[in-house]
Amino acid sequence: MVEPRYPNFFLVGAPRSGTTAFYSLLKQHPDVHLAILKEPHFFGTDLTIQPHTIRENDLYLGLFADAGDRRCVGEGSVWYLTSKLAAREIRERSPEARILVILREPDKMAYSLYGLYRRTGNEDLPTFAEALAAEDERREGRRIPEKAYFPEGLRYVEAALAADKLERFFTELGRERVRVVLYEDFRRDNLKVYREVLEFLDLDPEFVPELDPARAADRIREIAIPQLRRTDPRVRSRMNRQAPKQHAGGERDPMPAEIRARLRETFRPEVARLGEVLGRDLSHWSA
Repeated sequence: MVEPRYPNFFLVGAPRSGTTAFYSLLKQHPDVHLAILKEPHFFGTDLTIQPHTIRENDLYLGLFADAGDRRCVGEGSVWYLTSKLAAREIRERSPEARILVILREPDKMAYSLYGLYRRTGNEDLPTFAEALAAEDERREGRRIPEKAYFPEGLRYVEAALAADKLERFFTELGRERVRVVLYEDFRRDNLKVYREVLEFLDLDPEFVPELDPARAADRIREIAIPQLRRTDPRVRSRMNRQAPKQHAGGERDPMPAEIRARLRETFRPEVARLGEVLGRDLSHWSA
């Protein structure tokens, strides 16, 4: 068996931007090995340890022990993008790593993250407006829910900012090793974007994954079950079996129009700067 190795591919975020769907498509490729635990958050040591976090080196390497000679070996911890240390820590262990980032309109990403945390118990405020109003206090460590497992995620506006975070990865790993995908492009033509990412990873871009959700789930299950059987029990004990249902849940109600308008204005400078960083007009994100 090939010795366990650190990954050479990281899907680093952003949360609530289609990373799970993209991870599932990549997992189907015959030359790709992705960890059974999508978000081990081994790097980013400045972040709060979550219930599923794997910081033990042997357990982390064990996630990739059966990668064999597959060219792409990776994981998808979405909070690496927010971490101030993850980019450097990844470079130190895997200097040739390739990074994939998926970004979404920041107001929609923030609202979707709030909905997720209401479902999982990380958030206890009953409305998005109250959660936004509490951000300054939460930044100072106050008004954190008693059962919160990841307080950094409760700063929704801060979590949705991306330009500075991208610059950290560009600086540490080189811009040529970082690929940014927009969620709207992925939704519009997922196969086209998928093939572009395969080319970025030096993989066969002609491979066609299963796109039908039900059949894709069956294919992923065929891959995941043998992986799960070989997974260390200490890792299995940290895996949340409710996660697929929790992450798939959408928002029960649309974002209130006045909050959406206020957020779009708040994010306007960030959207303009991100557009400059990416060389793309994103003005419709703050229209």
